Amino acid sequence: MEHNRLTLEEDIQLINNILDDIDMRYIILFLYVIRNDLLKDLSDETLIESYNKILALDEIYKSNITSIWDEDFTEIYIDLGLMKNIRSKREFDQKDDDFIIKLGVETITIEQNTISVPDDSLFLILKKKFKNLTRRNFNLSLTRLKGVRCEKSNIIHSLIFEIGEHDYTLSDDFFYILDQFGNIFQAIKIEITIEGFYSRFKEILEKINNYIGIFEPILNSKSVIKKINKAIENKKEVIQFLKDEKVELSDKFKFNKIDKENSLYQQWSSKLVLLLELRYQLAHIEKGLVDIKSYYSGKKKKFKYLKFIEGVTF
Repeated sequence: MEHNRLTLEEDIQLINNILDDIDMRYIILFLYVIRNDLLKDLSDETLIESYNKILALDEIYKSNITSIWDEDFTEIYIDLGLMKNIRSKREFDQKDDDFIIKLGVETITIEQNTISVPDDSLFLILKKKFKNLTRRNFNLSLTRLKGVRCEKSNIIHSLIFEIGEHDYTLSDDFFYILDQFGNIFQAIKIEITIEGFYSRFKEILEKINNYIGIFEPILNSKSVIKKINKAIENKKEVIQFLKDEKVELSDKFKFNKIDKENSLYQQWSSKLVLLLELRYQLAHIEKGLVDIKSYYSGKKKKFKYLKFIEGVTF
């Protein structure tokens, strides 16, 4: 049989390659979430009517939303960042009924049984979740996804379709392939949680290194960090261990004429040791975080992304 459409059996390698690319993955997955989780694959006529009813209003008040949309739809809509002046469902709930909701100049529309997502809206959805994404890579990924060469034949697979000049929709073939693999929205949320925690972790580690650098810049060099960690592992006094290892420290670490019982010295010394030990502990935490991330990303990735989706939803 001639291969002329995207299938899981014939195109699994192509699909895995697409989902391994962070920028293309998020475009595909969020187009899926919009269609599946937000708009229920256009299977609920009441939901579609209520959505279009809100879009038709000149000004949208909170009371319009609460009286026309159901709570689950509203929560997903807010979570995707489609309300420009609302950051969370909690914030929405706290607003007065006459609060004006802003959806932006462009938003998701439904025409002729097709969901159209403006590129600007899609980028803002992704950027809200993943801060490191760039518009340049996003635009390049959109172009690539419009036509991907099949690895089994000479045809081109369109994984997304451009509607007009700036709107996009996910191909039916890719949608129904993804639909076999479980709760994609949940998988994305887990990934966002992990990435957010890791990002916060890196910020804390950077601050600790900055504080250590104030005490002594050389304590942040890779070779010296290894010696510091070795001292901590062997329960050695760190500064003395570094001196024994011939590490050249500044004059402030020449303690011969310092009264070590002095409270000021003890505070200074104890804070430095605390920072060094915190960094040592964080290094072990980082290994654990990197191991968690390796379930879906990185050079030592344990699973393809489809398997990751299966693993967190079944």
